[in-house]
Amino acid sequence: MVEQPAHTRYVASSILASAIPMMLPSRIAVAISLHRILEPGERVVVAVSGGPDSLALLSILREILPARPLHLTVAHFDHGWRADSQDDRDFVASMAATWGFDFHTARAPTGTPHTENAARTARYAFLRQTATETNSTAIALGHTRDDQVETLLLHLLRGSGSRGLGAMRRRDGDLARPLLDIARHDIEAYLSRLHLTPRRDATNADPRFTRNRLRQALLPAIDAFDPAARELLARTADILSEEDRFLDAQVAGLPEDIARDRDAFAKLPPALQRRAIRRLIPDAGFREIEAARAARSDSLPRFAGEGRGGGIVTAVTCRCDPATFKARDQVAHLDADLVRLPLTVATRKPGDRMRALGLKEPKRLQDILVDAHVPRQVRDSLPVVSDSEEIVWIPGVTVTESKRVTSATRRQLHLEIVPS
Repeated sequence: MVEQPAHTRYVASSILASAIPMMLPSRIAVAISLHRILEPGERVVVAVSGGPDSLALLSILREILPARPLHLTVAHFDHGWRADSQDDRDFVASMAATWGFDFHTARAPTGTPHTENAARTARYAFLRQTATETNSTAIALGHTRDDQVETLLLHLLRGSGSRGLGAMRRRDGDLARPLLDIARHDIEAYLSRLHLTPRRDATNADPRFTRNRLRQALLPAIDAFDPAARELLARTADILSEEDRFLDAQVAGLPEDIARDRDAFAKLPPALQRRAIRRLIPDAGFREIEAARAARSDSLPRFAGEGRGGGIVTAVTCRCDPATFKARDQVAHLDADLVRLPLTVATRKPGDRMRALGLKEPKRLQDILVDAHVPRQVRDSLPVVSDSEEIVWIPGVTVTESKRVTSATRRQLHLEIVPS
């Protein structure tokens, strides 16, 4: 789906939001057309939990059908978390029957973990299965502007980049969110006007869930700081979503194997380097991506040393953020100007000593491994990396204090062990 340019959408959204005399279904109809959220005649699975947002979504889509013809199927997923969850299912089934829509439902399999991620995975699998069975090309979700703000804040607190901070899109593949510009209080007012009484899920107040804690603790403080904060944060998510699309388009125009072409890769700006790596390793986290970036740019020669099990230590200079790595990582970072090449890989020998991170004097390797709780059965096979002067790194355990990265470091050396 192709959306309007960002600046056009912001102006239009502001006009829609301020158009108090307009009825909510009319505002949604305009938004659907403006942002091409749903195409005329499209077959749509409407996800309805029975709560305020999804009930309002179904009602609004029903109201705009004469102006925006759609083929709607109602789908309800029972997570089975509450004793009365079947009442939610019966409520949604009754509304679907009253309004003349086909109804599909399923219950979470026994043993599904009671976690937000597991619930989301099971729910979306059911919705996509329903879409396949009904030949639908869209799944309409009841996410509101408040949900968008919450998602932005959650991703921000997790250290996400522009992809995460772009939060949710009005149309993202098969997922459609017609209410994404609508505040939750407008939803409640709409339901009240029509005398529609939604189901209320008590788990939405359970502080064990991260999103609920954010709603209860952080959002009230943000509202007190600036009453317009939610609107501004939603706009920020919109801007970052556009930038995310732009970066995706830029990466799509690069050769598929550019991450393997060291010289070409090194010339890319960091933002595109990260996207190119993510294209190769979709599930990689930030540390994995930074390690992969380091291994593909400004390469130094590789040095190999044979030990029990064998191995090669790769050494490349990098501009890694020191805050993103720890001494016990499976990669190491040292001051490149202090390391004395060549590097070698071996296993420990009797009498080996090392000045581990934080120590003033060298210490027996045996004692370092015991202090680090390294299992006895793996100590003799653990790789030990040395430069020409001393042991500099034990993967997963520690690096040397004498060559650690400090504020005075001009060049960092990124080390990894790969099979020989």
